[in-house]
Amino acid sequence: MNFRRNKNVNLDQLVGKLQKEDAKYARLSRGLQIVYWIFIPLYTFLAINHYRESGEINDLIGGLCYVISFFIFAIFFGIYHKEYKYADYSLPTLKMLKNAAYRYQPVQVKSIWPFIAVLFMDAGLCLNKSIGFSFIKVQIYFLGAMFIAVMIGLTIWYFKYKPLRDNALSLIAEIEGE
Repeated sequence: MNFRRNKNVNLDQLVGKLQKEDAKYARLSRGLQIVYWIFIPLYTFLAINHYRESGEINDLIGGLCYVISFFIFAIFFGIYHKEYKYADYSLPTLKMLKNAAYRYQPVQVKSIWPFIAVLFMDAGLCLNKSIGFSFIKVQIYFLGAMFIAVMIGLTIWYFKYKPLRDNALSLIAEIEGE
């Protein structure tokens, strides 16, 4: 089934594809969560050690900003893992489709948390004097990298997840008689 241009969406095929993608996304989220939980004690140790060597409070605060960022990401990926691993396909069809359409929209209200984590990461970079870049240079490189990451993410969403969301919305409209 072509999920991009199909006007007649098959519910069973869509559910199968959603379950497959939910399982993949749950595994990815769990893996990233584990990576961030590993980074937290590692970066805590590095921040304290770097502070002891430099004596600069900004280095300690910058390192702790990284740790806070990693903590937020770890919690967020844990929430994503649960959301995708335990997606309930036994709900009434309309409710299940609405949940799936929401899960696969690119920006959600809860997306504020990764944004806050990115701000902490940026603060950590700005406060860390050992990288040797000026504030402006850090912002140019960091914001450039974040822009590229967002563009890659949206491109992946457009080709991989948007068709799922569009087909779920199409079935919702069909069920609701619009």
